[in-house]
Amino acid sequence: MIEQVGTPDEIYDHPVSPFVYGFIGQSNCLNVTLQNGEIWFEDRPIGLRAPSEPDGPAKLHFRPHDIELVDGCGGCLAGLVAASRRVAGTRHLELDLGRNHPHVEIELSPERAAAGDHSRIAFRPTKWKIFREEQANAAPTPEPPAEVETAEPFELARTGS
Repeated sequence: MIEQVGTPDEIYDHPVSPFVYGFIGQSNCLNVTLQNGEIWFEDRPIGLRAPSEPDGPAKLHFRPHDIELVDGCGGCLAGLVAASRRVAGTRHLELDLGRNHPHVEIELSPERAAAGDHSRIAFRPTKWKIFREEQANAAPTPEPPAEVETAEPFELARTGS
């Protein structure tokens, strides 16, 4: 079943579903709440706005490299470093956001990863997408199967004895 048609750049930059978002590249997903145009994680706003989205629960998707580190945590996400690994020219940090949330992964340059204490990281996604529960559960309507003509019955030719 095809979920989205487009160029690789169109699909990467404008995925139509959580499946496509995750399929075309590594991503993180957090349960959030939209309230008066602000995106909230747990009990606090995280410095992201979605003014055209209605209030209510949603899923925030973002990619590990589409983040910015922030000082302090006035309107951000923060987590404790649970794991760190080098991947080619970057450092991937797995962050524990607490309260039974899934870990998220962020990607930093080696220079940025080496600077400062990284026991606790505060960050904010710079590129992200909101999906609602109904978008996550909606599957494209499959096309009906094409009708296939069947051939008349036939007998196999026998050779030999």
